[in-house]
Amino acid sequence: MFTATAPVRIDTTGVRTGGTLRLHGSGDPVLDPACLDDAASAQLVRLYARQLFTYQPDPDPRSWQAIAPVPDLAAQIPSIYNAGLGASGTTYVVHLRPGVRWDTAVPRTVTAYDVIRGFKRLANPVRPAPTLGYFTSTIRGMAQFHAEYAAAVGPDASAAELAAFQNSHEIAGIFALDDESLVFEVVRPILDFISILALPPVVPAPVEYDAFVPGSPELAGNLRATGPYRLTGYARGSALTFEPNPVWRQDTDPVRRQFLDRIEVGLGGSVPAGVDLAWNARVPEPYTDPPADPANGLGWGLDPYLVFNLRRPGPLRDVAVRRSIAAAVDRSAVAAAVAGLRTGTAIRVARGIVPPDNDAYTGREPESTSDGRIDGLALTAIHPDTPEATVVARSYAADLERVGATVRLVALSPPAHRERVADPYGDWDLTTLSCAPAWHYQNGRVFLQRLFQGGADSTGNRGGYHEPEVDELIERALDSIDPRHANALWQQVEQRVLADVPVVPLLFQTPAVRNLRSERVRDAVAMPSLGYADDLCTLWLDY
Repeated sequence: MFTATAPVRIDTTGVRTGGTLRLHGSGDPVLDPACLDDAASAQLVRLYARQLFTYQPDPDPRSWQAIAPVPDLAAQIPSIYNAGLGASGTTYVVHLRPGVRWDTAVPRTVTAYDVIRGFKRLANPVRPAPTLGYFTSTIRGMAQFHAEYAAAVGPDASAAELAAFQNSHEIAGIFALDDESLVFEVVRPILDFISILALPPVVPAPVEYDAFVPGSPELAGNLRATGPYRLTGYARGSALTFEPNPVWRQDTDPVRRQFLDRIEVGLGGSVPAGVDLAWNARVPEPYTDPPADPANGLGWGLDPYLVFNLRRPGPLRDVAVRRSIAAAVDRSAVAAAVAGLRTGTAIRVARGIVPPDNDAYTGREPESTSDGRIDGLALTAIHPDTPEATVVARSYAADLERVGATVRLVALSPPAHRERVADPYGDWDLTTLSCAPAWHYQNGRVFLQRLFQGGADSTGNRGGYHEPEVDELIERALDSIDPRHANALWQQVEQRVLADVPVVPLLFQTPAVRNLRSERVRDAVAMPSLGYADDLCTLWLDY
């Protein structure tokens, strides 16, 4: 049976190797790291994909060591003390750890050129990384590379067209000194560059990926591993199988372990007997009001928020209409509906955008914006067909119908929902999304830049909101290397955005750091960087 257990400090003494770890959950994971943007997928990608920098599992999720990036593929974190950070604060030199290899037919070493190829894939116009804006606003030449890429090949480009562009164009601010060393040049001194480089999509890409369109099922079936496990079975939407990567070596990996013989992930349907972990699922846990303090003190996310599609012409472009919708939504009813699912998270009604325990959080609520009716307004609201997204959609739709609107709810599978929302011409008016902190300190930008900066690089700005005054404030905040000054500017961004109502914040949620685990799972560590999911690379089975 499942039990709620506290994390245990990792100690290889007495570890029993072998056995098959069985997971089961809903949804379909994103397996191409370049397209990755959810913690559930990142939990699986961590099994096979190494990063320049990552996070180590720490038994205490409140410890600074649980949220501080550590070297992974990189030999060390660049600093002025090891000559990795230039005096101007705009040049970083990264040396790769020797001996890391791809699990290709003839194993070969991971090089700096593989890392550069990985960055180029982030900017692909077919399925650009949802986190692309962090890179285009930070790395010299990344925005220009993305713009030229999108102009040269369209969103329906073939793998050959994508590879031809990538192999004939360079990102000005990323270049290799040799096979084991590369240089990053940033457009301004910033406080969070290593945190950006520790994001899950930042992984090297082998030349074999040139044969596949990013995010395609064909690529998912032909992944190449650098981590302790590799994908050996792939049935889209049904099941995944991972087995040990034979070319991985413990002495080249300071973060992960390889204790298991096999990892099986079942997708969809009811949870069968014998499952060890629930993938992409929350623990059944009673809801309390007021909410109990989360066990971690970190990790509050904006989950969910209501997004207006401002790319479509129509009444939603009128801020007065958006204010009336925002005033009509009963956030407390949304909270009660989510709590009724017993999701095992701490829940708060959200009035602002930045959640508690994140930089730039103010705790201030904006003044009531409107109490007008919206008679005759016809809206199409799309949502994932998950239980939580469904009850949220029904709750706010009922509120809007009480003030005169007609809301057509359209349920989509999570992959179909992702595609519809990412389509700039998507046929929808409203949807709900969530945003978790991509890192946990000096992180004002993770909610405000990503969700509201305008322009072609802003792949996280799903509603198409664009306000020059907001963009200027964001640039000023990014320019500041004084955390207090930066936070004050981010707070100005939040207040300006709230006045425009491009989104309606609904709830803040954070996991309770209690995951579903069978009694035979040992040394499972919940990681803040994975949305407090367990690190699959360090647990073992007492079978």
